[in-house]
Amino acid sequence: MAAAGVSLVLVVAGCGDAGASARSNDRETRTTLGLVVPDSTSETWGALLDAATAEGRDADVDLSPDSADDLEASAQVSKVEAFMPEKMTCFAIAPVDPKALVDPLAAFAKKGVKVFNVGQRLDEQVAQQAGLTIASFIGPSDLEIGHQAVREMLDVVPAGSTVAMVVGSATDANAAQQRQGFEDGAGGKLDVVVTDATNDDFTNVKRIVSETIGAHPGLRGLFVSSDTTGRAAAAAIAEADATGTVKVISVGGTREGLRAVKAGELDATVATYPASVGAILVRACRQVAAGKAVKPRLTTQSWLVNKSNVDAELASYPDSTQPFPDPLV
Repeated sequence: MAAAGVSLVLVVAGCGDAGASARSNDRETRTTLGLVVPDSTSETWGALLDAATAEGRDADVDLSPDSADDLEASAQVSKVEAFMPEKMTCFAIAPVDPKALVDPLAAFAKKGVKVFNVGQRLDEQVAQQAGLTIASFIGPSDLEIGHQAVREMLDVVPAGSTVAMVVGSATDANAAQQRQGFEDGAGGKLDVVVTDATNDDFTNVKRIVSETIGAHPGLRGLFVSSDTTGRAAAAAIAEADATGTVKVISVGGTREGLRAVKAGELDATVATYPASVGAILVRACRQVAAGKAVKPRLTTQSWLVNKSNVDAELASYPDSTQPFPDPLV
């Protein structure tokens, strides 16, 4: 997650086995969960959806998926509002806009639906003003993602080197936390500069990275917010004839990103395992449906992948090779 900003909604509609009465009773008693992703073709959200679907079957949770396929907040709001008539146990979202989705989600909460947040964090102040209580935020620690990235950067560039944090969206609170973790972890051992926002556009990334290389001739590293952005940065580095000199560490751990690490295009990526987020999300909904509390923060795994372990991670994709404590226990 820690990659570019994206949005997600969970909603459920129940169904019965036979007869209108049975269907009505089943709807009342089954745990229902719906899922709306912003892009049905995205590898990240596809992995989450596949895992949520599989976990739903195992946990006896009815899952109804949908996608906005549009990064405009208005499209996502429409998707959320379309689920309003449904009877749901849980509703979860990874918003494209941390503020615009608060009001429609607050309407769900007032109906007793448990609201979960994944992906980009909702604006807590706006949510509080709207009376929206989030059952839990589910995802990796963005500060830890930054810490993992900077530990690797300190291993691959000389002490005192200039490195740049390449900004995707200036409003992405998750990415801002990742950059904070990176800068804190640098602890004065690196000269850290920050670029202008690229808006996660491939052409913009190349231009801004090229300008950054020109402005800082001694630049030795880049920390970028997604694997796709990292590959654009690597292309700009190659055009500047600086491949191998300027190291690139990204966030994501997508199959594309892992392959880029294996090929030497990226030096490392911090994998965020969206499949584990999808599975935890379904289990968390099941847990609140059973009357059990869940922690307000369910932290999932992130893991630094470089040349030394990328083959194992590719073989295990979309799952991690490393054990991680179950956040629901």
